[in-house]
Amino acid sequence: MKFKKKTATLVSFTVGTLLLATTALADITSKSGYEELKDSIKLTAEQTSEKYDSFTLDFSMALKDNGKTIMNNNEIGKFDRKKSASESISTGLSLNGDKSSSQSYSDKTTVIHTSAGDQTYYITEYTKERKEEIFSNPFKEEEAEDLEKIADALVGSLKDHVVVAENSDGSKTLTGSLTEVQIPSLINAVASFQLKQEFNGNGNQGSSMPHLTKDVFVKEVTGSAKVNPDGVMESILGTAILSGKDEQGTVHEISIEALIKVKDINSTEVSKPNLEGKKVIKNVAKDYSDSEISNPEKFIGKFKNDIVIEKDGKFVKVGERTLDITKMDNKNVAGRYSETFKQGFENYASDFSELTFAAQIEKDQRGNADFESTTKSGEKVRGNIYFSEYDGKVNFNIHNMNSPYAGGLMFDASFSPDLD
Repeated sequence: MKFKKKTATLVSFTVGTLLLATTALADITSKSGYEELKDSIKLTAEQTSEKYDSFTLDFSMALKDNGKTIMNNNEIGKFDRKKSASESISTGLSLNGDKSSSQSYSDKTTVIHTSAGDQTYYITEYTKERKEEIFSNPFKEEEAEDLEKIADALVGSLKDHVVVAENSDGSKTLTGSLTEVQIPSLINAVASFQLKQEFNGNGNQGSSMPHLTKDVFVKEVTGSAKVNPDGVMESILGTAILSGKDEQGTVHEISIEALIKVKDINSTEVSKPNLEGKKVIKNVAKDYSDSEISNPEKFIGKFKNDIVIEKDGKFVKVGERTLDITKMDNKNVAGRYSETFKQGFENYASDFSELTFAAQIEKDQRGNADFESTTKSGEKVRGNIYFSEYDGKVNFNIHNMNSPYAGGLMFDASFSPDLD
């Protein structure tokens, strides 16, 4: 589930709000508060990414200005770990008043996407099964431990603001709230700075988001979470109310509400869209996962690009480079590099204008090789050659610092096939 830039900004702030809200949900008497909440979030991430056969993740967010909704977003993601399949449905209202909706589907061999603005179904099919995690555990990222330490440091005495209710079925409900006077001044200062930076730039023209210019602060934060008897998070809700004044001195109360639910555990069904009668555009993706190029002999032949200089404030073509690959397999490559210049520009020719080379392709590097050669004057030349099966081009680089290209003569390392 991916968001546009402005939506992502709001989501980022919302996540921060949720962190702030949930860090207030702590039990000062035992581990059943803050630490238990952290353990529940970690366990939920572990179970959804590694244990559950299937589950649904439902994310909703709304942004309001003095009670009026100015933006909302809902994302429903369905995941089936056994089939390595996922389905996503997204709807929303942007700050510019534009409504949007989209749908996507993915499995080991197929990706399908469509949106409300374009009723076409775009399909990408893969010739080999892909090895991808449909849902990854964020707590296994390298920076996760450091971020947790920062969160622990920020919590401080906020652990004291908590109500923990144990339900008859063994589940727990944790609720908490913070007012302006309870929120650390550092957090309020950072929130004020971020809001002013994000919502007062030129990119907000046409946006319904008010331009807050002064007296911006976090007025209130509330949060609640429900943990099932197994310690897994079922839902988490966070609300923040921000206050500030615009350039005219009008007071705005901006509320951000976010709800995340994990549901239909081991009973979620991921469905491939029915494309019967639909407009479909299909693309077959080439597989480049192997360490070797398929049919490397197709690169045998000539590749060319232009030699360009800057003259009288303009770019001028003064000649042509030719790369002639005479031998190519997945272990060795050999060829000749040469330059030809137009009449009147022959003085640009140098010892580097004609080279022969041979190199061994690096193991597991798929068409990548370092080479050595010798110029007419006996100087050793070092370089690199890389064959791109994606677009049929060859990248050829000369690394010597005393090459004419190191002195300012423009060098295009990308060579295209000479198909004339």
